[in-house]
Amino acid sequence: MLQRIINYALYGDTDKENYLSIKEKIESSNRITAFVFASVATILIGIMYILSYSQEGFASSKPVYIFGIIFSLIQIVVSLLGKKKSFLTYVSVYMAISVFLIYGIAIATLTRPEEQTVTFMVMLIFVPLIFIDRPVRMALFLILYIIVFIVMAYRTKSGSVLSVDVTDAVIFGLLSIVSESVVYRAKIKGYVLENQLHIMSETDQLTGLNNRNCYEWRICNYAELYSRSICCIYIDVNGLHELNNTKGHKAGDEMLQYTAGIVKKIFGKRDTYRIGGDEYVAFVLDGRQDDIKERISEMNAQVIEKGYHVAVGYEFVDHKGVDINKLIIEAESKMYKDKSEYYKKHDRRAR
Repeated sequence: MLQRIINYALYGDTDKENYLSIKEKIESSNRITAFVFASVATILIGIMYILSYSQEGFASSKPVYIFGIIFSLIQIVVSLLGKKKSFLTYVSVYMAISVFLIYGIAIATLTRPEEQTVTFMVMLIFVPLIFIDRPVRMALFLILYIIVFIVMAYRTKSGSVLSVDVTDAVIFGLLSIVSESVVYRAKIKGYVLENQLHIMSETDQLTGLNNRNCYEWRICNYAELYSRSICCIYIDVNGLHELNNTKGHKAGDEMLQYTAGIVKKIFGKRDTYRIGGDEYVAFVLDGRQDDIKERISEMNAQVIEKGYHVAVGYEFVDHKGVDINKLIIEAESKMYKDKSEYYKKHDRRAR
């Protein structure tokens, strides 16, 4: 029960692993929203500031408008910097919420203390729903502003206006905290589901490696991903067809799973793909050629320990401007030569 409460308060009723898998997406969404909010706030508050020179109803709020414009401009800068420093994304989120809540408090307590508050209550309910952050942190932040409002109300208001505003602040504050946590949970669940579907669409279900779809989506990016060198390793499992015919497809699947596990251990999962029935491709970025040769030898040794064998070809380039398709073709061609040498020594029927 305690763990469920912790997961709800921190991770939107999911767990830490799922939350971390979508954290970057949450930050990106918040960063864009904060930037748009700050830009819109700057324009709207600027319009009200201009109107304050011709409309008597706006004139008393000039200092508030000036503060809002300056605060929003600062927030625009912070949200742009959030792309490089992730913690600034959360700073921009709470600045975006703050500019509206402070504006609501100032209007209610400094410029129109004799009237019942509407602006602050609307901001309190609406603004937090726009962003995504942990319910416990958002709740503490909203409680802080509710306390600030109540303190300011006691200093500037009196009578029935004061009692109504304080009561409304407490009620609407609790409603805001509850509704924000419910919306947050729904958004997090949606992001987690989207992420899981994306992983499934890119993952080979038999081996757990990246699949052909993922390979096709990423392949054009590799020319820009390395700094010094890039190597393509093309791997083909020898004897799959013969093993399927003699011992069944379960035995063939076990061979593919074992081989894929070795390939993933040697070259890592991120840049390793199963692109066909018995074919794997791995990329090594900014590695040394002698190190890659050692890793290939280690892979071969571990595969042979199980009684299996793979044909391997690799192509190494240590300059920029590589043609990725040509790199892969060269590696594949060398793999076929290695495969041909294997079958010169091992009759397929004997397998």
